[in-house]
Amino acid sequence: MFIKKVILFVVVNLLASFAYAETLEFPKLGFSIDGLDSAPTGAMVQPIQMFLPPMNGFAPNVNVQIQAYNGTIKQYRELSEGQFKQFNFTLLSIKETGNSLSLEYKGAMQGLNLHWYAKAFKKGNYVYLVTATGTQADWEINKEKLISSVNSFQLK
Repeated sequence: MFIKKVILFVVVNLLASFAYAETLEFPKLGFSIDGLDSAPTGAMVQPIQMFLPPMNGFAPNVNVQIQAYNGTIKQYRELSEGQFKQFNFTLLSIKETGNSLSLEYKGAMQGLNLHWYAKAFKKGNYVYLVTATGTQADWEINKEKLISSVNSFQLK
């Protein structure tokens, strides 16, 4: 009977461990937290947004959005370029490789001159958009950390 209880305990704990996302570790900030993990839906989902300390009234950040999108990465590129024109953003660089797109652009939004670095990955009926945002004035100070974070993204 004891063996059955031990096996049941192990199986239940094993199954419970699969129900939760991995733990996010932030050793320099002194904490960890279990991530929230759910399947993407028909709507846009933003499962994570991370911030650096604010500088001059703006906190540089990196976020991941999962957008429902049935088109190709080429069509997503064309859509993005159209939106940049609509918002009067300056496209600094764009590179399409396979099912991914790398972009760097700048422009004014909500009274701030901002700079962005982003990568878009097409998988199934979704685009995973990973974006770093900082002010144009402070971009050179933070760009290494921000770009490194975006470039570390991996689809599973």
